Amino acid sequence: MPLLAEAKYDEYLDKITAIRDKVKSKHLRAIAELNRTAALTGKKEYATAVEMLKELEPRVKKMPSVEMVRRLNLCLNYFYLKDYEEAETLYQDSEALFGKYKENAFYKKNFTILDLFMDLCCYGKKEGVAERIQEARRMYLEKQLQEDFEYLEGLLEEGKENLQEDTKSDI
Repeated sequence: MPLLAEAKYDEYLDKITAIRDKVKSKHLRAIAELNRTAALTGKKEYATAVEMLKELEPRVKKMPSVEMVRRLNLCLNYFYLKDYEEAETLYQDSEALFGKYKENAFYKKNFTILDLFMDLCCYGKKEGVAERIQEARRMYLEKQLQEDFEYLEGLLEEGKENLQEDTKSDI
């Protein structure tokens, strides 16, 4: 896990792949595969991560916490691919499962980012999002999360620029 936190994605991939290849349990292999997708997301290989996450569904659907992580990661990768329709559909289909983990201290930061994406990209809620991003920035200092906040701020700025352009064209 420290390798992931330090953004040493290739080294993390090598080690988690070695673990996946050594374990006999199909459940542990599936969890290792899920962990590999976190490194792919960090490397911005979103399409590859999405394909792996989709393939994992039948292997993890009977493990609720693992299935929740798979769906959460899938939603986030869809957002990075700007496939907002898929992200929204999956999010809505996952609300009952997500609800069981949203307040869990370990996952709360990820749900904070996911909810910001949902509000900004799917629901068009821009009011107060900049403040929520800043508040989350202060709470969650991990490098990857800070990159997520930067990306969200970029989307927010894009939205403001597009709104200004639309306003100019209406004049």
